[in-house]
Amino acid sequence: MNFACKIVAAAAVLFAYVSGLSHAASLSLGGWTAMEPATGIIQFHIALRHAYPNAIVDKLFDVSDPSSANYGKHWNREELMRHAQPVDGAAKRVTNWLHAADIIDVTNNWCGDILTVRAPAEHVSRLFSLDLHRFSHRDVNTTIVRATNLWTLPTSVAADIHTLFGLHGFPVPRASALPTIFCIHTGVTDSFSGNTNASQALAEFQLQAYSPKDLAAFLNEFNLPSQTVRNVTGSGQSAIGHTEANLDVQYIMAMGSLIPTDFYLQKGMDFDLLAWSQDVAANPSSALVWSVSYGEDIETIVSSFDSTYPSRFNTEVAKLGTLGISVLFASGDSGVYSRQSPIFLLTFLQLTSILIQIVNEAVDKEFRPDFPASLPAITGVGATTLNFDGSEDTGTSFSGGGFCLSQFFSRNQSCSYQNAAVNRFFATSSNLPPSKLYDSKGCGYPDVSAQGENFEVVVNGLTMPVSGTSASCPTVAGIVALLNDIRLKNNKPPLGWLNPLFYAHPEVFNDMTKGTNKGSGIYGFTATTGWDPVTGVENSFDNCRSSRKSYMR
Repeated sequence: MNFACKIVAAAAVLFAYVSGLSHAASLSLGGWTAMEPATGIIQFHIALRHAYPNAIVDKLFDVSDPSSANYGKHWNREELMRHAQPVDGAAKRVTNWLHAADIIDVTNNWCGDILTVRAPAEHVSRLFSLDLHRFSHRDVNTTIVRATNLWTLPTSVAADIHTLFGLHGFPVPRASALPTIFCIHTGVTDSFSGNTNASQALAEFQLQAYSPKDLAAFLNEFNLPSQTVRNVTGSGQSAIGHTEANLDVQYIMAMGSLIPTDFYLQKGMDFDLLAWSQDVAANPSSALVWSVSYGEDIETIVSSFDSTYPSRFNTEVAKLGTLGISVLFASGDSGVYSRQSPIFLLTFLQLTSILIQIVNEAVDKEFRPDFPASLPAITGVGATTLNFDGSEDTGTSFSGGGFCLSQFFSRNQSCSYQNAAVNRFFATSSNLPPSKLYDSKGCGYPDVSAQGENFEVVVNGLTMPVSGTSASCPTVAGIVALLNDIRLKNNKPPLGWLNPLFYAHPEVFNDMTKGTNKGSGIYGFTATTGWDPVTGVENSFDNCRSSRKSYMR
């Protein structure tokens, strides 16, 4: 693209913001273009309202707080099923309503609270008053079916249905992480004991398969023990390696050395986190630690679905925590702007200071919390960088962090375990961004961080450096899997939900005190002593051994 065209493009972006267009209106399609009205069979999910809506999250806190007498006393699957029951008769009423509309293919999940529906698009469109279209993407050779409006429900079932999943929201095709220069810096030499059920897994989406050949080459190149993936769900293996999937599998297996590792790839271009969480919960042999390097900003998610989406997905992840499963998500690579980079194009064009000032006023109106890394039931993982001498005290500019919107998860109600740490941050930080840009009452994230720059990854036979929280997340997950192995070997339960434990024992972490996560924007948070919205309770990388004492309690 020539310079003149770039200027025109920049002006178009600027005009969209200055004109007051919402984020959802201007960006949510993300390159997807509506085609013809949808036809054929489509699949979606109906989440039923719980009879005891607080039971799951209450249990999660009780078994995850290290000061609780019930710490580590996770539910078994039968106990979870009893507490996750929907409102009495809801499944029958909703199923009968669907059958009356000639929607017959309806199945209940193992837990009894979510219906999966397969039906002709025209039936679904008529029943829920949805405008369903097939969409194509400019960069991906695939199509998806999505609704361009929210659903409506009759009063006969409205009180039974919590929300719908699978008909809204546009997946963002993955881009390769930024290549830079690399040196391996682990400091973790432990490996699997071989006699526990410790396990780790990766969830991938949007056609990101890994290459077994590249995995073998990576392990060989860095003199790591030979290992293959234990279980593959979906078409997860490919002769052609994808950067994201290869990065994830190579580094979780490097850090959690010899820990049995599973690989989950969702079918097609969907980024259906509910379906993934259901698959994990339904599997009695599910891995105990999950690393996921995908997400979106929470406001885009809400505008694409509805305001119940964050709460319901948090509950679904909380279910996993009550079973003793740890779930970690990368916090995003755009600093305070989640997966968005609001002025990257403009700064790339080196606009004049006057235009930058306009951008500041027009674009930097508010930070965009990440979904789902900012959710309480999830451990969000940020990124740090190494100094030239090998020391580590700095969070990266791209490390996703900030505060979830308190309308969804307020700190006092949803994540009180971090109150002392976050209050200390606000009391001691001397370089806060304008308060109008973020919701200081929301849950803070990330919760923890790790080295996230210059990871050497083997992709299609070539070794290349890759950076991002996508590198940090499997790094931390591998360490958690090793800690689980130690606990299980000593007849203790797995760690499960990590957040209350991490905040209760900050002494096992290295403190990152430098770095500002403004991404490609103007403002960001600055790291300081203790927890901060750049690196969380700081870097878990070099303290795997020192964490044993605290995490063996």
